[in-house]
Amino acid sequence: MKRHFFLIIVALFALAASSLIVTLIIQTNRTTAISSNLFSISVSNAMEDVIDQLDRLKVEDYISQNDRYKLLKYKRIEDINSKMQTLVRNNTEFFYDTTRIQIDIQDSIILSPTTRLSDKEDELVRQYNNLLASRNKLTNGSVFYEQFVNELSVYVINNIMSNKAFNYELLDTLISEKLMENGIDLNPTIGILSLPKQEVLFCSDTSKTEAMLLSPYRYTFHPNGMSAANEYYIVLLFPKTLLFLKDSLSVYTAVSIILILIIFALFIASLQVIINQKNLDVMKNDFINNMTHEIKTPIASIGLACEMLQDKTLDCDEATRDTYLGMIDSENRRMRMLAETILQSSKMSNKNFSLNCRELDIHPVIENVTKSFSLAVGNRRGRLISDLQASPSVIFADELHVTNMIYNLLDNAIKYSPQELWVRIATRTEDGKLILSVTDHGMGISKEAQAHIFEKFYRVPTCDVHNVKGFGIGLNYVAQVVKLHQGTIHVDSEPGKGTTFTIELPNQP
Repeated sequence: MKRHFFLIIVALFALAASSLIVTLIIQTNRTTAISSNLFSISVSNAMEDVIDQLDRLKVEDYISQNDRYKLLKYKRIEDINSKMQTLVRNNTEFFYDTTRIQIDIQDSIILSPTTRLSDKEDELVRQYNNLLASRNKLTNGSVFYEQFVNELSVYVINNIMSNKAFNYELLDTLISEKLMENGIDLNPTIGILSLPKQEVLFCSDTSKTEAMLLSPYRYTFHPNGMSAANEYYIVLLFPKTLLFLKDSLSVYTAVSIILILIIFALFIASLQVIINQKNLDVMKNDFINNMTHEIKTPIASIGLACEMLQDKTLDCDEATRDTYLGMIDSENRRMRMLAETILQSSKMSNKNFSLNCRELDIHPVIENVTKSFSLAVGNRRGRLISDLQASPSVIFADELHVTNMIYNLLDNAIKYSPQELWVRIATRTEDGKLILSVTDHGMGISKEAQAHIFEKFYRVPTCDVHNVKGFGIGLNYVAQVVKLHQGTIHVDSEPGKGTTFTIELPNQP
């Protein structure tokens, strides 16, 4: 698959996921709006029933026991007044005969001195006076009239709405019952609001008094159908976290979005795995091709040298014979080193792999490796400089892997250098560590490639240079050897100016 094909798939999936998220958010908002409207309608229906029931209650049902007594007292007075009026109305000839009888402002009967009453009339006067005495005893003077009777409507409403007088338990019970009947299983904060002063007369939760003023759920009512100077409202304040299904819908939306993002992430990860597998397949094919070419060259050289030595028609002197034998030995050593590098790199991938470490003087190891490159360097009229200054030069290491490590570093330095190469290998001791560096004046490595050079099968792009052999496993093997010896490796390079690999190894285990 082409890379742009993967990009198209990712873009389409991202578009689909984004569209799904947007659709989900829009649908959630619509559902929230619909549910909010249904909630408001249900609350309004419940409160209509509450207000209707409150309006049909008697005033006695609203007020406290003390105020009930006052109201009953007033009703008793009204009853006495009614009996007195009935008595007068049924006996108008007697009570309206101003020549014999007068009724003053306090309803007292005043008889003229010359009035003589019959037994029936005397009974009427006695009945009237008894009723009057009972009424006066209840009224206790004019205070009751001024405070209660003469201003009954205002008194009843303004007093029963006070926090001490109003039966708020009744109100709470009615509201909870009607809300349940309308399918709302919530316990709102209940309050009584007086306008126009915006005064909260009662709040079932005093900590929410200020919020009560902002609640949209307010319903006007008039106790017992009476009206007063102030308007009174029943106000409901529902918990924001429980209001309808808004929060739960938000949770479902958030979970859905998270799941979509997880699916998208898994999709990207799957694509990345496919791309990595594709790259690994390409690197594997490159590795096989490079390894084939890498091995074919020494095989061809060894074959050619053997043919020359076996050809009886040629007169080979001792020097020529030694040259052919040296070629065979060099190419054979080269193939052996390639095979050893591949084998050891494969072994290091095993988690149970362990080193065979012992005290090792690294200077003789370096000298032996440099000797193996002396012929190749000499043929290219180059210089291989050894600057071994480390003291002490003994480390605790695996000789085989350290030898292969140094060989790979020098092999790379030589391969990526111009015809007349210049390579320097140096050691020094610093802060209890042995520092090994290999420097060349070759083509160098770009910053982008430096981030990948220690990956298995990775080869630095050489543009139009096709004569550099290798199969991308040497530096990976070097990095693994350094890591197993608890050391560090660093590369410092600039294209066209050469490369320096620096390795730090501990002197002691």
